[in-house]
Amino acid sequence: MKAVTAGSLFKRLITSYIWLIIIPVSLIGWMSFKASEEVLMAKISDSNKQTMNQIDRNMSTLLDQVTAVVNMINLNPNLEPYLLKRYTDPYQELIDRAIVEKNMLQVSLAFDWMQFESFLVGNNGLIYSQYETVGEENSARLLQLQKEHKLGTAADQIMWTGVQASFAKNQEQMNVFNAVKLLYNPYTHNEFGLFVLSVKEDSLFRIYHDSIGADATFFILDQDGRYVTHSNRQLVGKKADAEILNEVAFSKGTNGISTLYGKNTLTSVKDIESTGWTLVMQVSVHSLLKEVHGLSRNIFLMTLTLVAVSIAAAIWISRRIAMPLIRLNQRIQAYRLTGGGIRENQDLHEVNELAILTTEYEQMIKKLEHTIYELVRNQEEKRAAEWNALQAQINPHFLYNTLNSIKCLVWVNKTEYIEPTINALVKLLQMTVQRSEDEITLREELACLKYYIYIQEIRLSRKIILRTYIDEELWPCRLPKLLLQPIVENAIFHGLERKPEEEGEAVITLYAASYLDDIRIEISDNGIGMNTDQMSDWKAGDASRENHQFSGIGMKNVHERLQMNYGGHYGLTVHSAPRQGTTVTITIPKRIAG
Repeated sequence: MKAVTAGSLFKRLITSYIWLIIIPVSLIGWMSFKASEEVLMAKISDSNKQTMNQIDRNMSTLLDQVTAVVNMINLNPNLEPYLLKRYTDPYQELIDRAIVEKNMLQVSLAFDWMQFESFLVGNNGLIYSQYETVGEENSARLLQLQKEHKLGTAADQIMWTGVQASFAKNQEQMNVFNAVKLLYNPYTHNEFGLFVLSVKEDSLFRIYHDSIGADATFFILDQDGRYVTHSNRQLVGKKADAEILNEVAFSKGTNGISTLYGKNTLTSVKDIESTGWTLVMQVSVHSLLKEVHGLSRNIFLMTLTLVAVSIAAAIWISRRIAMPLIRLNQRIQAYRLTGGGIRENQDLHEVNELAILTTEYEQMIKKLEHTIYELVRNQEEKRAAEWNALQAQINPHFLYNTLNSIKCLVWVNKTEYIEPTINALVKLLQMTVQRSEDEITLREELACLKYYIYIQEIRLSRKIILRTYIDEELWPCRLPKLLLQPIVENAIFHGLERKPEEEGEAVITLYAASYLDDIRIEISDNGIGMNTDQMSDWKAGDASRENHQFSGIGMKNVHERLQMNYGGHYGLTVHSAPRQGTTVTITIPKRIAG
């Protein structure tokens, strides 16, 4: 991986492209192989299920025919007397035996396409057969089978045995499976014999041997784990391996056909409930994957071709990307070393172009950040100077009007009010002008406002009522000092002073409430109000207008202070109409004093 992180840009691009090509292409090839393998396995599994279903249907047909033969013997009412009869006369026994065996032969002729042997074991101890003799050893086997059936099977059920030697004399080398039925009279509740139908195992083999391929193995297991039939004829009747029995046991209890993926085989399993047998079909995985392996070779060749083409494209693309940067880097390097351009045949050592360009870029960013910092600092200083200039405009304006009020007290010979007025002015100046901070709390601003209104009451010789409605939570909120005084000054000079006393009291109402994340303060008066021209003049701050005691410069500066300090969303809005008073709304951000 060193080549990816070191060396020239061209080498790094080539190495990165190669890694980005080989890994995805290899993954695509591997995923394609796996996908094709899964698809093929699914197809083979479906094919196996179809084959198993066909074999199961053919097997069911055979077993149904066997069941039909058993039921025909079981339902034959003529057999019960003979199977219960005890004989002392050998001649009569011979005649009755012929009658019973004739009935058995008639049933056999009805199903002559099926290779089977039938035996009747009567409760009288006699054995009847299609054959002339059964043999002593086979007779003992049949009698033992009669005892086992009476002990282990219900009277109305057919017991199916696994493959075993034939009961017919001289046919013991033939493999058969048996359907055994206890003969039972449902009306008298008497058992009168046992019927054994032996079907040649070849009948099963003929059902499936043409349906399976050369790479497949098919067999049937009985309840004892022995092969009832097997495509490998040498294994018929033998015990199955423990590994096979475990696979079959794992699929027990599932409905339909179960498919098991072993290490080397794909196994399909189906249970036959009526017999207790299990159908098993196995296909070799190696044979299944022959086509996949051929496909994998084709995918590998295609992958190599794609990698070769991609590497060639990577080299071409890398040169197209890297060469301009390499030339730029050489020029930077040449200027750094010689201070001039690249000379012909100049030998420059191989370097990391991106590292040099990154260094130059970082230096440029540092210079740009320094320039931005200087611009921001200059803007802050300019903003502070503008703030101080606006503040300086407000203070002289306020002092001018206040001193003018004190002068009026001398003119009207109200000298007893001069000292309290001066005291109010001193306290007002102490709380505003002498304090170095630019912001005070709403509680402190309201105290300043009360001092100012007292001064104006003295000047006007008129009571000015101040009504306040303020949320308790807003008292500690911070706001610029001398924010409310210019608004109240405007209300007094422009509205209340011109209102005749006979029209009622002079009232100023102050509301303060939270609005989202802001504070809204409304200052209303019941003065003479303003017309449209006067409302448009307050923002212009036209100090040249004649006959105006108040020029509007205070409100204009308050509005500009708020917008300069907090943004264009904040400031003043004025609503007024002649003879209806004036309402000024102040919007500032809510900031609690810490």
